[in-house]
Amino acid sequence: MVKSIRLRRPEEAIYWLVYLDTFKEPQHRFRTARRILIGSAEDGHSISVMEQVVESFRRISKTQADLEELATEVLRICKVPNWWHPSTGGHDYIYSGMLGHRTLAYLSRTNKAESVQRLIEQSIEEKAKPTALAGVMGLSEIRMGASKQAEFVSDLAKRNKHDLAERLTQVHLRARSALSSDNNFLCQAAWRLAGGNSPVADVHHPVTGAEVSELIEKARAGWGDPQPIPGWCCDGVHSAGNDVRFMGTWEHMNAVCRAFSHYGRVDPEDKWLPEFQSYDGLIIQTTSEENCTQLYGERQD
Repeated sequence: MVKSIRLRRPEEAIYWLVYLDTFKEPQHRFRTARRILIGSAEDGHSISVMEQVVESFRRISKTQADLEELATEVLRICKVPNWWHPSTGGHDYIYSGMLGHRTLAYLSRTNKAESVQRLIEQSIEEKAKPTALAGVMGLSEIRMGASKQAEFVSDLAKRNKHDLAERLTQVHLRARSALSSDNNFLCQAAWRLAGGNSPVADVHHPVTGAEVSELIEKARAGWGDPQPIPGWCCDGVHSAGNDVRFMGTWEHMNAVCRAFSHYGRVDPEDKWLPEFQSYDGLIIQTTSEENCTQLYGERQD
């Protein structure tokens, strides 16, 4: 389901959602709903969509919720282009995140929240998006609680009078228990505070009951002749398999952006070229390295 949402294949996403609905225990329904909520940020840049999904989250995470309600939120996410489409500004976000993830190597020597928070503040002032993202990731590395992280980023958004970043932190805080181990909303907030921009922040499209019912009926009919999970969904980390292209790590998401730039689409059937992957190791933006060196000293290999 996650991979189908990621590639914006709503028919397939609903097909797997129908299967997930057969697990009636409360913990399984909660996990499915939680993954839809996370997907609104991990696989989208529309804050309006995220707000609508979190508005529904408490309801759809209960076993009493109808399948149609969960399907509505899946389709709502799929109606707005994902980060791999240039119209969303997502290429910049993913590239900044990849550089930020590499910058974490320079943060590994500290376990002080104050130092990492200072780095985030400095990065926002200097509009250094990769370092700002590295800082937010670093807060998790030093085991700062997710709610404290959200409150800190929310305070920064208020100080900088950045409404979009503030809205992102509020989405997180509205579902703080479910998102206690997730920082997708906070990473997007930090990216925006450091100058990141997405034209689809307030883009959303209505979802009708008729189109939801049609997709569910088609999915149920498809389960009359079940097919194996496609290999492109199986990355060897979240499930058995070895197709890492759509895993969801920064490096692989960057490769998906490059694939779109090359083919003008994202399709598992397209040949995955070596140049889609980035093999430049710990080459990071100079400003990011200078910021980290100033705070933590020279890196010792």
